[in-house]
Amino acid sequence: MISVEEALRILLANLPEPGVETVEFRSSLGRVLAEDLLATSDIPPFDRCAMDGYAVRAEDTRLAPVELAVAGESRAGGGMPAGLEAGRAVSIMTGAPVPPGADAVVVVEQCRRSADRSRVEILEPVRCGDNIAPRACEARVGDPVLRKGHRVGPSEIAVMASFGHTSVPVYRKPTVAILATGDELVEVDLQPRPDQIRNSNAYCLAAQLELLGFSSDYLGIALDAREDLDRKITAGLQRDILIITGGVSMGEYDLVRDVFRDLGLEILFSKVSIKPGKPTVFARKGNRLIFGLPGNPVSALTTFECFVRPALGRLCGMKKPELPRMKGTLLTDVKQAPGRTAFLPAWVFWEGDEWKVDPLPWKSSADIVGYTGANAAYIFPKQLDSLRRGDRVEIMLLPDFFVRQR
Repeated sequence: MISVEEALRILLANLPEPGVETVEFRSSLGRVLAEDLLATSDIPPFDRCAMDGYAVRAEDTRLAPVELAVAGESRAGGGMPAGLEAGRAVSIMTGAPVPPGADAVVVVEQCRRSADRSRVEILEPVRCGDNIAPRACEARVGDPVLRKGHRVGPSEIAVMASFGHTSVPVYRKPTVAILATGDELVEVDLQPRPDQIRNSNAYCLAAQLELLGFSSDYLGIALDAREDLDRKITAGLQRDILIITGGVSMGEYDLVRDVFRDLGLEILFSKVSIKPGKPTVFARKGNRLIFGLPGNPVSALTTFECFVRPALGRLCGMKKPELPRMKGTLLTDVKQAPGRTAFLPAWVFWEGDEWKVDPLPWKSSADIVGYTGANAAYIFPKQLDSLRRGDRVEIMLLPDFFVRQR
């Protein structure tokens, strides 16, 4: 049995190189750029007015209040204005080009225009550069505006549009399949026998993948029989990533690892010192990655976040796809059998000047109903058997932390 840290080290050392594809820029939301994107023009492309007012020569306002002749108007989209002569001003709107010769803009609140609008009184002096965004102050042609490895959000889409990047190179998303195993499982629309349960893990995992930005193919339920497992795992190996839930423990009918060997998969680890989720398997065949997650629902959910998420995120170019971690203060005493690093459900909230950690009742790794009250997991170190109220603990925020309400 290996530690969580060693399992992650093995996992990350065995990831294939991510692929690259070109997509239409509006389809790149949530993707990771595979190359730098460069500015194709200066932004702004001219000295741009930052406030409504009057473009002037700052020297002409030095003895304000002073009256200047209005020589014209500059508005956004109205063409480039003519040069400004000394002793004159140009009415100007936010976003418009500053006339050549002008070196400041007086805001409209500091001006008083004559009734015939031919002259304007400047009430306060301005300094050179006031209320002007100089040409190329935001980006200069040829400069990188988005870097390789940058994850695309709404503002990045705006940058792409600003510079005419209609197609962009991004890291390819791996294809993913999910397979549930076990004679005890039936589909959600069927009535289980007294000795059966409905399959929930596959749908939980699909939802976790969706929150991470991945779609998945569901391969159904494989029976605890080598022939059925062999056939469905072989189908799953047509995808880049295969996630199997159940059948990885040590019972007589837990056959997944045996079928892995039969199919020539290289098993890189098969038991991790984590609670819940000890019988977690990671294997590969060429560039195909296979995760065998435990059958108990909370175990499958936890091991996905600890192991599958870091792998999938890096395969599509994310630098740090792991869930955020921070420190919080424990609100109650808790006990735990030592020996495995435990990820236990909690409700975490901000109070005063720190995160508070309220542990939830821990029944078992099958208690997915109880887990719905959690927005985080607190991490119980494997060498300890108790934590006290007021102790500082590490917490791992769940993917929907910021939208959950209690």
